Amino acid sequence: MSTGLHSEHSVRRLVIAPNGSMTVAQAQWFFLGMCVVSFGVAGVMTVWGLWLIWPFAGLEMAALGAGLYASLRDNGYREVISVYPDRIEVEAGRNEPQRRWEFPRLLTQVRLSPGVNRNSPSRLLLTRHGHGCELGRCLTDEERAEVAERLKSWVTATELP
Repeated sequence: MSTGLHSEHSVRRLVIAPNGSMTVAQAQWFFLGMCVVSFGVAGVMTVWGLWLIWPFAGLEMAALGAGLYASLRDNGYREVISVYPDRIEVEAGRNEPQRRWEFPRLLTQVRLSPGVNRNSPSRLLLTRHGHGCELGRCLTDEERAEVAERLKSWVTATELP
């Protein structure tokens, strides 16, 4: 989506997303397998007269299901940074853009700030005159440093391809 005289070929784009190591189908099979094991054990315990295990098995599977749901929901989060010759656009959201920022390219700073505490993660900031956005919260410190260097080179480049 280019405005002005620039073609789509003169844009550099970076997509930041969490490492979603499990697909929905894999999560469903895992959940089904765990239900079989948990309720199987509950069935054996019921034969021995320990029927009170059923509510706990149900709560255990409900907690597992909630955790899997939250994990899979967060896998849809994306940050798309588009660097045009005259501006930088950032779109962020889950499954679709929910927030959007735009900065003039040559007046924008890419900063990698240390965490508040010794063990806090670093912060990757895209700012102009103190206002901006934080990027890459789902990244490790090393990945955040790599992204910062790449964005700095794109922002300060004299000419984009």
